[in-house]
Amino acid sequence: MRSLVGVFREPEYSPGRVEDDAAILERTRDALADRGIAVRLGGIELLADGAPTAVLAMCQSERALAALDRAAAGAAVMNHPDAIRACHRHETVRRLAAAGIPFPATRLVATAAGRPLDVPAPCWVKRGDVHAMTGDDVTLAATPDDIEAALADFAARGIERAALQAHVEGVVVKFYGVADGRFFRCFTLDGAVPAPLPLLWDAARAGAEALGLDIFGGDLVVTPEERPVLIDVNDWPSFARCRDEAADAIAGYVLDRLSDAAPAARGQHG
Repeated sequence: MRSLVGVFREPEYSPGRVEDDAAILERTRDALADRGIAVRLGGIELLADGAPTAVLAMCQSERALAALDRAAAGAAVMNHPDAIRACHRHETVRRLAAAGIPFPATRLVATAAGRPLDVPAPCWVKRGDVHAMTGDDVTLAATPDDIEAALADFAARGIERAALQAHVEGVVVKFYGVADGRFFRCFTLDGAVPAPLPLLWDAARAGAEALGLDIFGGDLVVTPEERPVLIDVNDWPSFARCRDEAADAIAGYVLDRLSDAAPAARGQHG
């Protein structure tokens, strides 16, 4: 008998977005229920209550990831704890560089060290551990003084590492996807997608694959030459702009993972 559980993202990793983050997991539960599969939702205490067949994991704390490590020995965990760790920015930078993914030059620095040498401005100053949780976690620094001020702010907030990412000119595209390509959606501020969807999918998929993600979102920049450059990848986003259709696709993906009969849906972006 299948036993599926979903583990919510902890509130401290979802400030101001707790309901949005919970909603995609709740909607996925409903979509699986429509297919006759029950899913229990809650915290990591669910992982101690028997051995689940599958875990839908939005959690991010070290304690939760350790529990997912144990669960992954006998269950399909989506996203796998190693993939969640890979979305910590310092690890993302390393893995994307190793995979040769188009990604802006990014330097990791200690926030307490003060202004780093030889970092050109403008650049983006991002917290170097987990994904951005507030608007203050990502700053465009126009001058070296701005870089120094952003690092000082991080240090004052107890954030020990920062990523200094080169600015890329172009149109920012927010994307949401599922690993096998059955679901992929893109959004821009003006609503116009600046490059063919297959090209955007290839860039997003390559980044997600390098990190080992099943369910992901992120941002890329399309340059004036229509070259997509990945700037961020996240595990289990809220899918707020396309939640219902995303949940339905995720439910189908989960069932196919469990049956080991996933269809060849790559490239089917709708």
